[in-house]
Amino acid sequence: MDEVMKKHKELGQTKTKPAGGELTCSVHFVKYSPGSSSEDELGSVTRLVSKAEDLELARVFKRQAADIAKSRSLFEFGHNFEDVRDWLTIEQPSKVCLKTVLRYMVENHLKTTVKIEINKMYFNCHLLVLQAYSKYFMELNPIPFVVTLPESKVSQKAFMLVYKWMLSDEPILERKDIVTVFVAATYLRVKELLLHCWKYFDDKNCFNEASACVMYVESRNNVALDVVRNLMLTRIQKFLLTFVATSDFLDLPHKHLVYLLSSDEICVNSEIEILFIAVRWLGHDWERRKANVQSLIDCIRFSSMPLWYLLCVRRVETHSLLKELLSLPTVDSLINQSIAQITSKMYEEKQEGFILDYDCITKNLQQSRRWIVDDACPYYHHICCPHTRDITFTQFESYLAALQQQSIDYWTKVDMLDVKNPRKCGCMQ
Repeated sequence: MDEVMKKHKELGQTKTKPAGGELTCSVHFVKYSPGSSSEDELGSVTRLVSKAEDLELARVFKRQAADIAKSRSLFEFGHNFEDVRDWLTIEQPSKVCLKTVLRYMVENHLKTTVKIEINKMYFNCHLLVLQAYSKYFMELNPIPFVVTLPESKVSQKAFMLVYKWMLSDEPILERKDIVTVFVAATYLRVKELLLHCWKYFDDKNCFNEASACVMYVESRNNVALDVVRNLMLTRIQKFLLTFVATSDFLDLPHKHLVYLLSSDEICVNSEIEILFIAVRWLGHDWERRKANVQSLIDCIRFSSMPLWYLLCVRRVETHSLLKELLSLPTVDSLINQSIAQITSKMYEEKQEGFILDYDCITKNLQQSRRWIVDDACPYYHHICCPHTRDITFTQFESYLAALQQQSIDYWTKVDMLDVKNPRKCGCMQ
């Protein structure tokens, strides 16, 4: 459509409009040699004609010298049947406007000009309609009577919805169709329809948290939706743990998992869960995914874990894969560095006269993730609680199983943690 309007604008700048803004016809005039065959062409010219009298060749080409007849015609006497008194004051009969006629023909599929074939199903269409919106059809050359489209890119249903969108003055897209329509519009390069889809994608009221995660899963394995998937991934925050509890999470691409675990916007009960999430994903296909261990370890902020957990995890944990990761030299070093960092900070606070109640530890959390307090979490403890040393991967698996049994809106009811005044667990009350 943009290119059509652009060409129309350019034509308007180069062609002189008829006087008074009248409608015109484009006429190609050809002058032949008198008395000869039609092949003896003397000249030709194309003009925009608005009046019937302008169709006379004499008005277009210069008159040739001719013998003056001895007898004179009525016109030569001066009679002019073209000038009739009050001609223009006569009431003219009405006619249906061209726009209405064309719309009727298009909407009722009269005199269609092209067939669109998708998996042996044929759609009778007007090529001009397709060209008005689709760059694919605008650039199609030569134009066959039957155009075959790949069903993997443009399904039969998607094409019908796209064509109906083209015919409608106020089109509406339904949520259940937006993925297939977006894929088809991408292939057919329907710019305005793609913008229509993005109107919904960009709206967080339409796609956020759970709905964004559903869209992410729905659009997997489709290259045309990669940008949409990346956007939906950024909308997953409080819904993260519910997503981790599903089988869909296990098929998450490595680069997308790295993005999630590196984000400051995801919501978890404890940084320990980030370690557990990585273990769950790695354990689903260890042989193929073990090469990604280091990139996932780099996402984990060990210094945000409870001190008691760091001190005891290498001795207490029994999960075989997690024990293997904890024994890696890089992980062992990170744990030791985090212990040293936390205890050093505690010592500095004590030297400055602050009461050693571990509140200094929570200061680091303010610059880290977004924290939640889920009552369904069996291992939730205040970060300073000594019982954090008892947290295990088995408890995490039980928590994920519990999340699968919750209502679909359960995640919306989970409270956010006030880092400046964190809620204490039952052990510390």
